[in-house]
Amino acid sequence: MGSIGPVIHSGLESHGLHVERMEFPQNVFRDEFGYWRHLLKAISEHSPEMILPVGNPLALSRIRDRLPSGITIPIETEEKLRTLDGKVSCSRFASDLGILQPRMYPSPDEVGERQVVFKRDISFGGHGVHLPWTKRSLLNLIAHQPEGEPYLIEDYIEGCDYSVDALRWDGFFRAGSYRCLQNQGNGPSTSRESVNFPELEAISRKILDHLDYHGVCGMDFRVAEDGQIYFLECNPRFTGGIETQIASGFDIPYLYWQLAKDGQRS
Repeated sequence: MGSIGPVIHSGLESHGLHVERMEFPQNVFRDEFGYWRHLLKAISEHSPEMILPVGNPLALSRIRDRLPSGITIPIETEEKLRTLDGKVSCSRFASDLGILQPRMYPSPDEVGERQVVFKRDISFGGHGVHLPWTKRSLLNLIAHQPEGEPYLIEDYIEGCDYSVDALRWDGFFRAGSYRCLQNQGNGPSTSRESVNFPELEAISRKILDHLDYHGVCGMDFRVAEDGQIYFLECNPRFTGGIETQIASGFDIPYLYWQLAKDGQRS
């Protein structure tokens, strides 16, 4: 996962843990059998006590029951991960909780001349999120959607991007917020500033508590020019803001390891 894996690796080792970082060919995530085979080989070589999901928790969740017993794998069910990771399902979930989101359009015919955002249901690192500047561009994006794959069309909100990284485990909850100062295309922010934003963290907790989610999850928000807060999406995994969180004193990987190990933090 780019810089995320090394940050987690070095952070855990700074606490005296022995860590091996397993890196797989990119196409492994489209090949469940290949992923399983690579993981079994790594387990055989290193005999880990714990496997901490970093890049693709959903892939690990699907094959967890086929891995050797006796290894702690702190990962949620496939159903919960899909609920949060899918743009459409997460939007519906947030709507049921009364959380404000940008206006949604069930059909491109209702968009008119408004500036909108087009989101593929499953995307990673900003891929699959587009800003079509014309109706023709929007229709072209829809035409190239895989058959049967859902998508979202929502209002574009002028404002500033904020993110929350949260860690929840039973009664334990902690979150940190940051403001995105500079983005690289549609991907993760490349410059961030830690902020105190309890309103965002309260929304994040509401979502994770309602789902009884265990693990780390990133949440993205847009704060409009009038101060209104709009929820955008969830990323049920470590995010590109991990280095900022650790530098701010929120050591997510180590806390995650502690909670998964014995259900409490020291």
